[in-house]
This record gives sequence, structure tokens and C-alpha cells, in this order.
Amino acid sequence: MRTRKSVLFLAIILLLAVVVAGCGAKDTPAPTPTRTPKPTFTPTPEGQVVNESLFEQDVNATATGEPVAVLPTDTPTSPPPPTNTPAPTALPPTATPVPPSVTANQVVNVRSGPGTAYNVIGQAQAGQKFPITGKNPRGDWWQINFNGQTGWIIDKLVTKEGQIDAVQVVASIPLPPTPKPRPPTPTPIPQPTQPPKPTYPYSLGEGTWRCDPNPGTTYFNGFVRDRNNNPINGVCVHIAFYGPRNTKCSGCDGVGNGAWGFSPFGGPAPKGTPVEIYVVPCPSSPLPAGGLTESTGFGDTTPLSDKWTMTINDSVQCTGITFYKN
Repeated sequence: MRTRKSVLFLAIILLLAVVVAGCGAKDTPAPTPTRTPKPTFTPTPEGQVVNESLFEQDVNATATGEPVAVLPTDTPTSPPPPTNTPAPTALPPTATPVPPSVTANQVVNVRSGPGTAYNVIGQAQAGQKFPITGKNPRGDWWQINFNGQTGWIIDKLVTKEGQIDAVQVVASIPLPPTPKPRPPTPTPIPQPTQPPKPTYPYSLGEGTWRCDPNPGTTYFNGFVRDRNNNPINGVCVHIAFYGPRNTKCSGCDGVGNGAWGFSPFGGPAPKGTPVEIYVVPCPSSPLPAGGLTESTGFGDTTPLSDKWTMTINDSVQCTGITFYKN
């Protein structure tokens, strides 16, 4: 700042000296004064070094009437803003076409044509996949490459994938084979009318008994009951094998209410012995202890119930054989 003031002060003094010298000249016409432009000073930013020789040239130029040099201004040049170049747009990848195919959802018959009238040429297992080579006009059967041969598979039992819409209708589909004539239905032979099953006063309760091995002796026991499962005493039960053998009554001989039992062999029964047990009419007189046997003679042995039967192959004990009063 001091340097600027010194230069300005010196310029003013020089200007005044020129004016005084002009006024002192006698009889000399005063020259037309030349207006000298005032020196132009460009402010210097703080911290910038000023070239004093340039200021001296400015002062001298002012004194001699020469153009005054103007100090250049150091104006920083801002760089141009960066240009945003858009990134190139990536093209979407081209989808690879998937060939049409079918996968069996279960075991499916593969046929020689599009229909159940065609012969079966094999079976597709669940999960097996086959290329599609065509379809029928209705689109409910697919022609496939079945292990190297042409086959047809029904649409509703498979899963489709790939370019299904590009599948073409097969131009020449073979005709279904001519069905074989069915043999005539034989005329049923009339069967003779079976006599009605006899109705007895007593019924054998199915599944009421069980038989277990018993090598020591073969015996049988059971009950006579009403439909409410109450025991009934005094009902005669007969056992027969190779003919009549023994008749006893339920509740007799102290075996319990409604109970009866037989041990007719005195040990194991001979192998292959057929046994029948059923209800029979009781005689008018009470039965002797142990019932009726061959030695006492038998009464009426007409069955009053279904017969419980068994062929003895090994010695057993059969218990719970029950007859119910109807």
C-alpha cells in the first residue's frame, strides 16, 4: 500500500512541475495542453508481489504523454465442469429356448397312438422325462420319444415344460387297431333251490370259544345262555364222535350255572378224530350223574342248535363254546 501511495504522490509532483514551467514562458504561445489520462491502477490481491518496474514505467509514461500500461489482473480460470457421460445400457441376455418335454406324475401307460384303444408299448415311471415330438388335434395326448421309439402319453397324467406352444399337430396319426370281438356271455346255468337253513331254538355263538394245545388230555366246555347273557340250567348238550357218546345238562353235576363240560377220551384224543357238540332234547326224567352214555342208552339226539365241529389233529382244550336260546 505504501508503494502505491509513493508512486501516486510522485506522479502528482511531476504533473505540477510541468504546469508551472509552462506558465513561466514569456511571449510564447501556450501550447494546447494534452490531457493525459489518469493512471489506472489495478488492485493487487493481498499477498501478491507487485512488480515495481511496471509502476515506474507508468509514471514515466504519464510524464511523457505515452499510454499508461495497465497491470494485468491475475484472475484464476475455473476449470470447466465435468461432463457426465451416460453409461452404456446393457442389453438383456437372450433367453435360450427350452425344448418341450413331459414328466410322468405317476406310472403311466405309453401307447402306440393317442387314445386308450391303442396298444400299450411300455410304461413311464413316476419322474421320468421324455422329449415331446408332437400332439394330437385335441391336445390331450402328446407324442414323445419313448426310449428311441414313438409313443403317446395322456396329458392329464404328466407335467409339461418348455416351448409347449411350438409343438405341432402330428400330420399322420395311425388308426386304432380293430378291437377283438368279445366272446359271447355264457348263459347262466340255473342252480337248484337250496332248502332254507333250519331255524333252531338255540344258536351257536360264533367266536365265543378258543382252543389251545393241551397234550395231557383233550376236553371241551362252555355255556348255555339267553340273549341277555344270563345262564340257563337244565339244557341238554350232546357230544358225538364216531357216533353218540355223551349227553349232559347245563348246570348239572356242580359245574356252575349254565355250564357244561366233556372229557370223553380219558386223555389225548386220537389224531384225526371228528367231534360234534350241539343242543338236544332232554328226557322227561332227570339225567343221572355224568349224563347219558352208551351204557345207560341215549334219548332223542335230534339237534336243537347248529353243531360245533372240529377234527382233532393234536390234543387240545377248547373252552367257552356257548349256545344262546333264541
